[in-house]
Amino acid sequence: MINKKLLLLLLGGSLLNAQTINETNAAAKVSGKTGINTKVPTRTLTVENTTANQGKPVLRLVDTPKYSANVNSDMDADLGGNTQNSTSYFDYKPLVMNNVGDVYQGVPMTNNTGIITLEIDNVDEDYVSNFNTGIDFRNYFVAILGAQFLVPDYPANNEVAMLVTSKEIPDTSQGNSKIGASTVFLFEDTATHTWSIYADYPNMGVKKTTTGAGHRNNISTKANGRWIISLLVGKRELVNYARVYYDQHGGATGNGMSDAAYRAEINKLLNRLE
Repeated sequence: MINKKLLLLLLGGSLLNAQTINETNAAAKVSGKTGINTKVPTRTLTVENTTANQGKPVLRLVDTPKYSANVNSDMDADLGGNTQNSTSYFDYKPLVMNNVGDVYQGVPMTNNTGIITLEIDNVDEDYVSNFNTGIDFRNYFVAILGAQFLVPDYPANNEVAMLVTSKEIPDTSQGNSKIGASTVFLFEDTATHTWSIYADYPNMGVKKTTTGAGHRNNISTKANGRWIISLLVGKRELVNYARVYYDQHGGATGNGMSDAAYRAEINKLLNRLE
């Protein structure tokens, strides 16, 4: 993002002095400009900090109203303005400042991220090889907040559905453990440049079978379940993101910063947050 500071937090002594421009040339161009603590205003209004106030903000606003308090105000009515009878938080924009002190109108202080919960029903048992979300990969960043898998319910047919392991999964009768962890991740569909989802319980499937008191039916048929996946979506230009690789060489512990490539990528990201 562009390195700008909100006016609400600006004008402290750490900022560069905008008056470092050529004041000799500027002195001839002060018509229509007002200066506070300066004889050479370089903008319509130029406020220069004093030596005694160094390190402290130049501007303080006292008893400022909330944005909603100015709707249909008498002052604006006298001036022929502000005729609206309601207002929105998003009607207001912050002021932002660059590194020489010039102030600009910024974009509204909105939450530029959103949460989407997808319900992908009637999948191939538990398997989704590519669900295209339709979200542009180049313009948006997407992260998975959580994923849940539901097996179908058949109460009227006296049937039950469940995730079962395939023959390739080690059996507990041989002293092994059965593992049923899901694998869910995002990737770019390179044909459409959109975000896609992969979801699966490896080497498992969903089967339904009849059930009843006193007997168990081992004959099962295929059943299709449903994935519920929540996504966080934000504009790429507003999200600082890095994908970093680290080889742990089969060990149980690791120290990312010991690897130069890892360290460089992490520091690059952290520096963007400053």
